[in-house]
Amino acid sequence: MLSKNIYISLLVIVLSTVVIEIFNQTKPKHPYAGLNIVQLVSKYGYPIETHEVVTDDGYILTLHRIPHGREKSDHRGTPVLFMHGFMQSATDFVDLGPGNALSFLLADRGYDIWLGNARGSTWGRKHKILNPDKDAAFWDYSLHEIGFYDVPAFIDYVLNATGKDSLHYVGYSQGSTTFFMLGSEKPEYIKKVKLVTDLAPAIFLKHPKGPLLFSFVFFRRLLETFFELFNTRELFSRDSIESKYLVYVCNENSMFVDVCLHHHFIVQGYSFQEVNKTMLSLIYSNTPAGVSPKQMMHVAQLMESGDFHRYDLGVTYNLKRYGQKEPPRYNLSQVSTPTALYYSSNDWTVNIKNMDRIVETLPNVVKRYLVPLETFNHNDFVHGKNAANLLYEAVIEEIMKY
Repeated sequence: MLSKNIYISLLVIVLSTVVIEIFNQTKPKHPYAGLNIVQLVSKYGYPIETHEVVTDDGYILTLHRIPHGREKSDHRGTPVLFMHGFMQSATDFVDLGPGNALSFLLADRGYDIWLGNARGSTWGRKHKILNPDKDAAFWDYSLHEIGFYDVPAFIDYVLNATGKDSLHYVGYSQGSTTFFMLGSEKPEYIKKVKLVTDLAPAIFLKHPKGPLLFSFVFFRRLLETFFELFNTRELFSRDSIESKYLVYVCNENSMFVDVCLHHHFIVQGYSFQEVNKTMLSLIYSNTPAGVSPKQMMHVAQLMESGDFHRYDLGVTYNLKRYGQKEPPRYNLSQVSTPTALYYSSNDWTVNIKNMDRIVETLPNVVKRYLVPLETFNHNDFVHGKNAANLLYEAVIEEIMKY
């Protein structure tokens, strides 16, 4: 049995830890931590507009626009539509700030920047009829619906607003996934896009690396059963316990910041060279931004099968919905839009082993670019501190050709 002195010592250690952590939390963090995308872009000195787009199935989504660079201009260049990654929002495309974020670099070169927010994200929680806080039907969607409804709604809105015939599309991770779902299901949109820029293209996802993603795939069916049993609606929202935990742990002053980095890397790949600790409180002010259970399970299904297909409902419901036992595969052979692929060797989510298959399947790959840094991970495509030099210069060079 522990003596009284040992109990007192343990109590002192615990209380000291709490006091130190409280002190650390009160230290200055990133000056813009806590700001949303509108406030953040304004602080950076750029103009920003907010537009609402209604999809064919009733979702009301926010589209942010940076019409030009910091120098005032009446000229509106070629529009560029950005679509964010899984659990993210448009904010992730501006976190790096002027001179570093791809959105600002293109705006400063005269491009008209439009930043989309998928359904279920912080800026996509509206519907003409459904209430995301009350109606489970609001969250009854997978990646397919984002590609089938959200992306075309954004493309049409941008082209109508600008009077242009076509635009550039930049998709990061999930943003690339959903574009190719759209191109397969609605090929009429192919001619509306000049060039698809795929950052960490999440198309074929076989062989994800790391113990967490391996477990995610291995226990997929158990997770699906859990979500159904407990009627789970939304995951990783800004108000969730997980998000509050990350805000607390993932800031540059927390004594647990290394725990945050481990959480950060165990899915993305270890990349100490590219992570900027001083930006953690800014990034986690807005990320994660919320997803649906089916959206998450669709990712797991693609990782498990290695194919690119619609949501797997199980044999019985597949027969009812699709008229076949297996979910239909997307026909990538008809997505003839010029496509530039940017990938890295340390991306644990989008394994480099899948790149050859992507190139062989897509009919019009015009560029294949391996980031020249072995430790560059999945998250570094949007938050890497040297992404501008390692990646974005090559991206902009290709975009300017079209």
